[in-house]
Amino acid sequence: MISRYTYHGLTWVDLESPSREEILHISEEFGLSKLVEEEIFSTTLRSKVDLYDNFIYLILHFPIFNKKNKVRSDQELDFIIGKKFIVTVRYEMIDPIHQFATLFENVEQLDQHKKISDTGIMFMEMMKQLYKASAKELEDITNRIPEIERNIFDGKEEAMVKIISHTNRKLLDFKQAIRFHGDILQSYEAASKRFFGDDYGYYATLITSEFNKVNSVLEGHHDLLKELQLTNDSLLSAKSNEILRTFTILTFVMLPLTLITGIFSMNTGGNLIFIKSINDFYIIIAAMTLTGLCMFIFFRLRKWI
Repeated sequence: MISRYTYHGLTWVDLESPSREEILHISEEFGLSKLVEEEIFSTTLRSKVDLYDNFIYLILHFPIFNKKNKVRSDQELDFIIGKKFIVTVRYEMIDPIHQFATLFENVEQLDQHKKISDTGIMFMEMMKQLYKASAKELEDITNRIPEIERNIFDGKEEAMVKIISHTNRKLLDFKQAIRFHGDILQSYEAASKRFFGDDYGYYATLITSEFNKVNSVLEGHHDLLKELQLTNDSLLSAKSNEILRTFTILTFVMLPLTLITGIFSMNTGGNLIFIKSINDFYIIIAAMTLTGLCMFIFFRLRKWI
């Protein structure tokens, strides 16, 4: 599907899941090379920047979120940036691009809020929208981390294991999706200065700045979540050690009592060796109780319990 927008002599063509005929039509209109035609027609996992005589070809990938706010994979977005035109190619619905298109449809609103004088600035505004959308998706984790921290110290360590793992998985998927952006934007800065002139360097650095904001939040969340996971694991380990120590103490307390019971319950034939009457039985019970109490006092003095 081809969507076309014009603004003060600038043209933006948005291709969503284009057919080969649509790609050939756009290629002929804007003078694209055969190599670019083939790369547009098929998705690629490789981000890159290529500088041609009449345009810059840029491929970037952005994370996809499903309805449950989980990162599903990444989506490819191709940009062909000429002096008077921009072509965007995508294979799925990308909300920031759709929102930018809605803004373009209202020229008066665009004049009030944006000062787009060339395609370089238009591309910068697109990228700002994309990174703002990514930052908004990270807000869910920003709001979740204090809740995780509170639950950890409220004694809900076991429940937090799964939540921390899922949150960490989302961060890793997000990081995987934008892992090449830093290098690609650095290459774009160099290419755009040659294509638009040195004065465009300011706008190119603004794009990199938007990425750095997102990446800084992402790295901060990753480091904080890692520390929370270590804390949670330590508390779980301490709780497990406490339970194990309690069972060990109980075992030591019961061991002599079990020994005494075992000795006096032996069947030696005739009368038992020591127990001759019911009073003897009570004496043994008292001895067992006294032994257990002595061991308890000993453990308390040693500060084992």
